[in-house]
Amino acid sequence: MTPVSVLLSVMDPDDSLHYLELLNIRTDAVIVNQCGRDDEERFEKDGNRTIIRRTSQRGLSKSRNMALSLAETDCVIFCDNDVRYTDQAFSQIREAFERYPDAGILVFFVERPERHEPVYRKETRMDRLHMMKIFSPEIAVRKSLIGSLRFDPDFGAGARYTMGEENIFLFEARRRGIRVVYVPVRIAGLIPNESSWFTGYHEDFFRSRGAGYEAMEPSWWFLLSLQFLIRKRKLYGKDISFTRAFAQMRKGREEYRSFIRSRDGR
Repeated sequence: MTPVSVLLSVMDPDDSLHYLELLNIRTDAVIVNQCGRDDEERFEKDGNRTIIRRTSQRGLSKSRNMALSLAETDCVIFCDNDVRYTDQAFSQIREAFERYPDAGILVFFVERPERHEPVYRKETRMDRLHMMKIFSPEIAVRKSLIGSLRFDPDFGAGARYTMGEENIFLFEARRRGIRVVYVPVRIAGLIPNESSWFTGYHEDFFRSRGAGYEAMEPSWWFLLSLQFLIRKRKLYGKDISFTRAFAQMRKGREEYRSFIRSRDGR
């Protein structure tokens, strides 16, 4: 059966091995620990191999890209430190990869407070609208079919913009013609935990959201921004006005455009 590795990024000054038990990881794993030093250890238990890479680098997307490069299996799934897998998860992930040998990315269902049902009822190729509803631990990839595709290091916790890295990743996969298939199987749920990036609906939140939509699909920027502001108005309305939130999203878009021009020497 197709081997699968879990790719986990943490910030833990002590023992990152305990996540294997806490998250019910029963397969190979790569743990990238942003702990301020640089070294590597390897362990094997019950036939499962674990690589622990300690790094002084910061940034969730950088850590995920590092884990992806270290993984010794072709098929991998991304993980957060508050995701606990079901006992059947890894056999279900392996079986799905075997059913879709031409899929570069499979997206599974992780239950969380804001989503108790899969975004599709049946296994299907994903469209861009539904890609916006996905978060990183639902994404599994086949390295041999995604080529150079990686998470944008300018997005995600610890980066210039604090969110949207998984959606940008999926949108870019679609642009490159990589097949992305949704598998409506619940593989995990969340352990109650304080978010590492969400601190409220403030100006920086909307600035990052605006930059993220620009990175995802510039031609759709206005519609993506408008639909978000309308759908989430009850959540952010007590903290910031619709007009102010939109202004910050537009600011984020312009900042990102300027950053890209500067980065690329244009």
